[in-house]
This record gives sequence, structure tokens and C-alpha cells, in this order.
Amino acid sequence: MRFFCIIFTLFIITSNVIVPPAEADTRYVGDQLIITLRLGESTKHKILKTLKTGTPVEVLQEGETYMKVRTIDGTEGYILRQYISSNPPKTHRINELELEKSALQKKINDLQNAKSTLEKQLDGIEEKYDSKFSELTTKSSEIEQNFEQVSNSERIITEKYNTLVAQSENVVAIAQERDQLHQENKKLTTGMKMLQEKNEKFADSRMIKWFLAGGGVFFFGWIIGRISRKKRSRF
Repeated sequence: MRFFCIIFTLFIITSNVIVPPAEADTRYVGDQLIITLRLGESTKHKILKTLKTGTPVEVLQEGETYMKVRTIDGTEGYILRQYISSNPPKTHRINELELEKSALQKKINDLQNAKSTLEKQLDGIEEKYDSKFSELTTKSSEIEQNFEQVSNSERIITEKYNTLVAQSENVVAIAQERDQLHQENKKLTTGMKMLQEKNEKFADSRMIKWFLAGGGVFFFGWIIGRISRKKRSRF
């Protein structure tokens, strides 16, 4: 991904390089110090101006000895053909190469700066991505822990609910059994009281019977004693 971003940036930068428009047939003054631009095709014609080595001129017409040319400032005249070359002089070429080298070096520096900027941006994006990914991983872990805690809490609550339901059912059964026992207890208490009353009545009647029996025995003993004393007194 980083490689494609760098290639795309290099393409954008290089596509913005200005290509110079096509020029006319331009030639250069050869390796001479100074040559003359004359009004006509001979040394007798007036000298319009002098041209230094490397001066570009536009060729308007070619002859066997002279060429009709136009300078950059628009001056038209004739110049000896032997001093004109299609190739720029070495000094001019060296200067052009130096300029091209400087321009290329500038492009290289711009590309390196763009590359460095892209790498920093990519590093920042990767750092943000790693940070975001770590954050999301942490949140995911926390969510899983919370989910587990909620699941455990739900399980505990369910168990408590089931226990309470079972206890509620037991409470109802116990309450019913308690009421039943209470009713039976009341019945038993009532029966016990009745038995106690009957027992007390029976005890009273028994005491009376014993009292009557004792009195009878005493009475019969007394009668028997009197009879015995009467018999003894007769003898």
C-alpha cells in the first residue's frame, strides 16, 4: 500500500513538469568569440550587430555561403553559414546540462521530500490504526468480560429466582400444613380438655364410690362388731 502511494505521488509530480513548446528551426553560433550579423550576403554589407558564441538564431533562409536568420530580439540579417551549427556549442551545452542537472536534482529533492512526507503520513496512519486497533481490542475484551459478568449475574439471579419459587411453593405447602396442624391441634386440645373433664368426673365419681365403699365397709364392720359384742355378752 505504501509503495503504490509513493508511485502515485511521483506520477503526479512528474506529470506537472512543464514541457516547452516545439520551437522553430533554431541553430547556434559556433565556437567563435564574436561573429557579425550583416544586412546582406557579403562582407561589404552593413553590420547590424555582433553575436557571441552560443547565441541562438532562427533560420529563415539558407544559402551556400550565408544564411538569413532572425535573432531573439527580432533583428533579421545574414550570417556566414560556416559559423552556424545545429548543435549548441559545448559551453552552451554544458550550461544547459548544468541547468538540467539542477532541475533534475530539484525534482529528486522534491520527490524525496514527497516520499518522506508520505512515509510520515503513512507512519502516522499506521500509528493511528494500531492505536485504534488496540483500543478496539481493549474495548472488545472489556465487552466480553462485561458479557461474561452479566451472564454470570443472570445465571445467579435465575438460580435465586428458581430457589425463591421453590421456597415460595414450600412456604405455601408449609403454611397449609401448619394450618392443618393447627386445626388438628385445636381438635386434639378440645379432645384433651374433654378427656380431662371426663377424667375429672370419673375421678370424682370414683372417689365417691371409694368413699361409699369405705363407708359401707365401715358400716358393715361396725354392725359386725356390735353383733360380735352382743354374742360375747350373752355368753
